[in-house]
Amino acid sequence: MSESDEVMPLIQVADLNFGYQVDGRQIEILRHVNFTIRAGEFVAIQGPSGSGKSTLFYILGCLLEPTSGSVHFDGADLTRMKPEAAAFLRNRRVGFVFQQFHLLPRATVLDNILLPAKYPQELPPAGREIRERAIELAKRLGLGDRLHHFPSQLSGGQQQRVAIARALLTDAPLILADEPTGNLDSRSAAEIMQIFAELNAQGRTIVIITHDHEVAKRCQRVLQVRDGVVTDSAATKPRHVALSSETLKVPLTWSKSSLQLATRTLPGALGNLLRTRTKSILTMLGIVIGIAAVQAMISLGEFTKDRIMEGFEALGVNKLVVRGYPNWERRASDETKREFAGFSVDSDLASVRRIFPEIRYLSPVLSSWQNTATAGGRSVSENVRLRGVNHEYAAITNIHMAEGRWLTPYHVEHRSLVCVLGSELATQLFPGQSSVGQMITVTVDADRSIPCRVIGVARPQKSNQEWNRPNTQISMPYTVYQAVGSYFASRMYQFAVQVRSESDVELAAKKIKSYFSLRYGKSGRFMVDTEGTLVAQTKRFLTIFAALLTAIAFLSLLVGGIGIHNMMLVSVTERIKEIGLRKALGATSRSIRMQVLMESLVLCSVAGLIGIAAGFAATELMIFAATKFVPKLKFELVIEPLAMLTAVGSILTVGVFSGLVPARRAERLQVIEALRAE
Repeated sequence: MSESDEVMPLIQVADLNFGYQVDGRQIEILRHVNFTIRAGEFVAIQGPSGSGKSTLFYILGCLLEPTSGSVHFDGADLTRMKPEAAAFLRNRRVGFVFQQFHLLPRATVLDNILLPAKYPQELPPAGREIRERAIELAKRLGLGDRLHHFPSQLSGGQQQRVAIARALLTDAPLILADEPTGNLDSRSAAEIMQIFAELNAQGRTIVIITHDHEVAKRCQRVLQVRDGVVTDSAATKPRHVALSSETLKVPLTWSKSSLQLATRTLPGALGNLLRTRTKSILTMLGIVIGIAAVQAMISLGEFTKDRIMEGFEALGVNKLVVRGYPNWERRASDETKREFAGFSVDSDLASVRRIFPEIRYLSPVLSSWQNTATAGGRSVSENVRLRGVNHEYAAITNIHMAEGRWLTPYHVEHRSLVCVLGSELATQLFPGQSSVGQMITVTVDADRSIPCRVIGVARPQKSNQEWNRPNTQISMPYTVYQAVGSYFASRMYQFAVQVRSESDVELAAKKIKSYFSLRYGKSGRFMVDTEGTLVAQTKRFLTIFAALLTAIAFLSLLVGGIGIHNMMLVSVTERIKEIGLRKALGATSRSIRMQVLMESLVLCSVAGLIGIAAGFAATELMIFAATKFVPKLKFELVIEPLAMLTAVGSILTVGVFSGLVPARRAERLQVIEALRAE
């Protein structure tokens, strides 16, 4: 063969050196190693223990970087290769047969053979044909009846056959075997060497690391390693060829998407958790309790706060009475944009309703004192008070009807001559009979009176204010009151507002007062009557109380998260060899990190969903129990969005942070150290 016909060797090692520092001293393991291996050769690398042959095995398998020199595999420089490309090479171009077999103890024979097909997980998953190939390889190697057995149920020779089948799965052009017969009896060793010979006859390149002379004799060529120096026993030395500077590149289908990688690592994460289901279930209990506590405490806190605030609303504490009067003490030098002579429904009240979204209901209030109500020859004047309001006033002041109905928008708009009586006044005017439908006459001023038809009677109400006697009041449309009253009586100097329960009553009062002060300047004096301070203090107390309950719940969740974290750390420690094997077979550090994170997320997600369901059930059970002790409390299904969002956020947060440190530890594991770990 002429030099122009020289074929690029499969492996080209040039001036290879490897060493490491110990206490400031350089320990040389390999020194100035040079050799080539052509495709199809059957080569033994032989040497005594400590000679450096295993180190050479790891370098040729792209598991260890040399100190200097170069290693070319099929033209690609391994020493300049990126980690992703190195993982791809180990998976698709090299088949490893380890001395200790390195089979996953909790995986079947078939699953162990299929292990390289799962990596690199950045590539699309293999199809069904890879499973058929694994079964075919197992049958060729005499393992057809052992596919669903575990490694502990196999002999040493059978375990080595599984390792060989695994090395052949991806049809790699190079088989690297490290002491493949070292742990076998002579009969099993002979069988394994016969398998290697058959594979070589089929065109496979075989490189065996061994100290056994008998094994070396079975090979076509022997590279002797002694004190870090390699010599070739072949009669004719292979010629060196020009070295290429190319590097192996990953396929174009290589995915960098974290979401795709998470999806592809999920089945492996589930499989690992199912293999340790008892430990997983016990670990999840902490998260279940923590999430259930968070869900229940937030839901109960919000439910309790809402019920208490509803009670306050029933007492009218979220009601505001806005008062405004002309400022008679204004000085002549005080300039104002507008003169205040009373509130206007069309400009003032309409703009307030539009500007302040916290307002739920709003009603004008016009009132007069010392009114007299007359009906059927009976006349009542003591404590009788006439009010001009609209249809929303009943909701603002929590008025409920004993009979009949309250004012409607129609009555207000069309100035209907109708009225609603307080319960005590109705009894005085119409003893022993219904007031609804009856006509009464009410004095508005000293010289004005107006007839109206009674359309409803309010239920009795309580008041702590002596001047306010709601049970002797008469309510009619404010439009009627303005029409029949005198000039001053028809002026509106106050209106009532109900603030939404989720809003700050005290703040709303300040904002409304500031609005009118800015609008009218010093031409008016404005004040807002409210019990907002009590409401604000109560809300603050309830918020603090709910926060304390939630904090206690989060403590239990923290304990659960620490439990997950510790379990994942222990899991990584227990699986150091397994992680090293997966990396050797093509798993990238990124996919190892993602798998550990996915295990943590799966644990937390499953436990979290159970916890959410348990928290919801506990909430409903406690509400049901409370209804038995609080007669006015009604049972209801409470689905609190804040509790759900907090629970889901907690699940994701705990899942990520519990698995982050273990994932980083697994990612940083060195393959050789992991495979040698005890």
